[in-house]
Amino acid sequence: MFRRLLKAALTLLVVVPLVLTVTPSSASASGNGYVWACWIEPGEIINGGCGKFHQYGEIVVARDNRADGWGTRAQIQKLLPDSSGVFHWVNHSSACFDDTSTGNTANGGMSCNYSINEGVPVRLHVWASRDGVYKWHVYSPMIDA
Repeated sequence: MFRRLLKAALTLLVVVPLVLTVTPSSASASGNGYVWACWIEPGEIINGGCGKFHQYGEIVVARDNRADGWGTRAQIQKLLPDSSGVFHWVNHSSACFDDTSTGNTANGGMSCNYSINEGVPVRLHVWASRDGVYKWHVYSPMIDA
C-alpha cells in the first residue's frame, strides 16, 4: 500500500510541473473553434486583459483582468483584398470593451455578438485603453469566420 502511494506521489511530482510549464503564449489558436490573445504591460507577469473570438456565432468576449485603470478592447479584423488585389487586415465593426468598473455580460467579461460572412479569414486585435490612450496591442492567430 505504501509503495503504491509513493509511486503515485512521485508520478505527480513529475507530471504537475510539466503541465504547468506547457502554457500557451499571449496569443493562441484552438481546434475548438476559437482564437484568443491577451495584452500585457511590459514588466508585468500577469496579463491585463484578454479577448476571445468564437468562430461559431461570431461572438467576441473582452475580459479586463486587473483593476489598474486600463480597460480591454477586442476587435475583429477581416483579411480582405483592396482594389489592386492586395490583402490587408480591415477592422470589422466596433470594438468590444470591458473594464473592471463596468457591468458585464460574460461572467466577468463583456460579450459582443457580430455578423460576418462564413469563411472570411479573421483575427482578433486586443489592446489596453484608458482615456483615449491605446497601448500594448496584440493579435490572435487567423481563423475562418
